[in-house]
Order: sequence, then structure tokens, then C-alpha cells
Amino acid sequence: MNMSLNRGLFGVIVLSLLWSGCKSNATGPEPLPPVLNVGFFFGAISGVEFAEQIEVSDPNGLNVTVSIDGLPQWLTFFTDQKILQGIPSVDDIGIITIVVTADNGSKSVSKDVILRVFATQSELALQEKVESAMGTITTGMNGVSVAVVDANGNIYRAYTGRMGSGLTHPHIAAHSKYRIASATKPMTTAVILRLVEDGQLNLNDMVTDHIQTQLANANAITIRQLLTHTSGVYDHLNTSSFWSAKPLGSVWSFNEIIQLAIVRGPLFNPGSSYAYSNTGFVILGAIIEKITGLAIQDAYKQLLFDPLELEDTIYDNFSNLGNPVPNLVFNTRSYEYHLTSAGPSGAIAASASDVAMFGWKVYGGRFVNSTLSNQMSVNYGSSVGGQNYGLGTRIWTVAGIRHHGHTGNLMNYRNILMYVPEADIAIAMHTHDPHSNWNTLIDQILIYAVNNFSTNSVKRLPDYMYEGETREELIGTY
Repeated sequence: MNMSLNRGLFGVIVLSLLWSGCKSNATGPEPLPPVLNVGFFFGAISGVEFAEQIEVSDPNGLNVTVSIDGLPQWLTFFTDQKILQGIPSVDDIGIITIVVTADNGSKSVSKDVILRVFATQSELALQEKVESAMGTITTGMNGVSVAVVDANGNIYRAYTGRMGSGLTHPHIAAHSKYRIASATKPMTTAVILRLVEDGQLNLNDMVTDHIQTQLANANAITIRQLLTHTSGVYDHLNTSSFWSAKPLGSVWSFNEIIQLAIVRGPLFNPGSSYAYSNTGFVILGAIIEKITGLAIQDAYKQLLFDPLELEDTIYDNFSNLGNPVPNLVFNTRSYEYHLTSAGPSGAIAASASDVAMFGWKVYGGRFVNSTLSNQMSVNYGSSVGGQNYGLGTRIWTVAGIRHHGHTGNLMNYRNILMYVPEADIAIAMHTHDPHSNWNTLIDQILIYAVNNFSTNSVKRLPDYMYEGETREELIGTY
């Protein structure tokens, strides 16, 4: 009796399960999400009407609605036609992220889209060139910022990638800063030249004319020789023993660094040869402080950053993980050591726009008189058998284009400032993610900038005219 009841109950359960399965199958498979065919980037131009069709489809044949979050005020989304439309103004120039969502009533899908407003069509074209070149030359590079200033002082910006190494980090923007490393040297030179123009020192002054020091040959080393790496002063940053002298996060004073050069002694008699010396620029920093009576960071701000309106440039003698540089594009080495170890040879952090504008104004004779600024590109280094180097300035010929400026290599940041005198244009490029083809990317953007942002014909010179030149920079390799 009980066994019969159990068998009957079991049969009811089986039939119920079978019916349930048949009922589920009768409703068909679970709906698929809609297909949202939208790119990751929209580019608009200030003053020009922008229109973008949002394309969606549905594999289930269902109606799909599209919504967009984060739209700026200048842009309207017409839901029926699924069209974004509007005209941005100059005030809208910049980058934001909008979120596009497609929903078929059962499933939805969303995509983040970068929306950037460019100042001009030429700026948009520069962005496209940079991204195209990165895709073929520096594949996998996390990010880069480029700025070009033309002969009329117009600035064009391109930037792509993230502020860090992961997708959770914000996008690089126009005002993002990089550690510019040895591209600091032309800025230190500009401060010195300002003091020269103001009559507070002379390029032929000796070190001992301004500071008292036990440095060998101090009474025979000129300001000019410090600026041109012809002083014979030891280089602390590219000597491995320097990095083991104190913990990496240690703060260094100018006197401590100069003392290392005193102990090591001179490399050669002043003016007789060439040897790159970051320590020489630290000595220049001590001279700047002595003449101005200002702390070094205040001297840069008052004499250089403020007059040139460099709002995204900072002299970093303070930062660490607990006190970071505002808006710094960062990597795993960004705070590996304290920037007082580099000082006036490499401590500045700046945006690409500021570096390019600095180069255009200073090298173009718009900061100090052209007699002084033109001396920056006189090849003092090669005259004593060294590299092509002027006053805090490297000299190059690439693709027959003569130009000058400076490179920078520090904590995995790579930087370059280039000024083309015949075209009167300046180019700055920065990354926080080194790549073996970085110099090839630089050369491609240089050629593009000369071809597209110059109103003057630039005479192409044979490459052999400047032998021994280099884009390499040793600072910070330890």
C-alpha cells in the first residue's frame, strides 16, 4: 500500500517536471542583448556643427531604445532618430566621457565613449596622426601627449591614453603633467639668461664670482661652461654610487650634491672637453638662489613660469607618495626617488602645452633678447669634441630638418622639446610608458609638424652635417 502510494507520488513529480520543461521550451530561448555599433571616440570641432548617428540592431527583432548619460550642454540627443547633434564653442574644448546605453526591454548594453572638442580641424588631424603613428610604431604604449605651437603662437594638442597603467585611471587630458626630466635644463638656462639680461650676472662670470665653494677649478669655471657641459664637473646622477649613498626617497640639498663633486674632483680642465654633468646644473641652481635671494622653486615661478604664463608647470622639490604632484600622469616609478636629487637638472613637471609654448617663446627670442636666445643653439659641445650641445640645449638634424631643444629620461618618463628655427614652430612630446621605438615616433611627428604647421619652406639639410648627435638621455637610468 505504502509502496504504491510512493510510486504514484513519484509519477506525479516526474510528470510535473516534464510539463515544466515543456512549458519553458515553449517560451523560446532567452533574448540576446542588442548590438551597439559605436566607436570609443567622437571628435568635434569648436564652432562646427557636430552630428553622429548611433547605430543599433537587435538579433531578436525587438525595438531598441538608446539613452546617453553625461552629455555636455552644447550637445543634444534626438532619441527617435538616434542622432547626437550640436555646435561646441571655444569654452567646450577638452575631453569628457559619455555613456551610451542600448536597451531592448529584456537586455541592455552600455559603452563608454570619449568625446573631445578640438580647437581646429588641424588639431583633430594631429590627433589622428599621433594615434595612427602610435598604432604602427609604438604599439601597446599606454599614453602620450603632444603639443605643437606654430609661428603665430597657435597651439595644437594631441593626447591619448590613461593617467596610469590600468583602465580604471582617468584619461590623459590637455593639462596633464609629466616629469620632464632633462627638458628642465633649457628652463634653468632661461632663468640664467633672464639674470644675464637683467645685468645680474655674465655668462663669462666664474662660479666663485657668485658662491663660495671648495669645488676644484671653481675660480676657472664659467657660467657658460656649466650650461654647455664643458666645465669638467663630475656628474652625480649617472654614477651608481650616488644612488647607494642615501635611501632613494631621501631629500638632497644643493650643498650635499656639490660636495660629491668636490670629493670626486674634476674630469678635465674647464673648457677643454665635454662631459654631460647634471651636477653642473645643480651648481647653477645654487647661483640662482644666491643672486635672487629666493628659494629655487620661487625663483623659477617668479622669473620664468609666471612671465611665460606656464600654468601647468611646477618645480618639484616636495613630492612623494603622500604628497603627490597635482595632475601628474603616473607610472610605477613616479615617486621612486625624491626630485631634489635632480634639482635644476631635471625636477620640473609640466604639461606638453606648457613645454611647447616655453620652447616657442624662449628659443624664438620672445623671453630674452634674440642675441641671448640665439646663443642657446651655438654648438659649444662639438667645438671641444663632444656632442652637439649649446646652452642647456641639444642640437639635431633629423630627416634633414635642423632643430634644437632637449630630451628627458627619468623614472620611465620620456620627453622631448624640439624647436625648428626656419619654421618658428615648437613641438613637445611626453610619455610615462617607455617604448623601444619612441625616437622613431618622435621623428614621424617632427616631420608631420614641419609639413603641416609651417608656413615657411624648411630647407632640408644632409644628415651628415651634424655627426655625433643623440636623442638619448642618461638621467634616471639607475
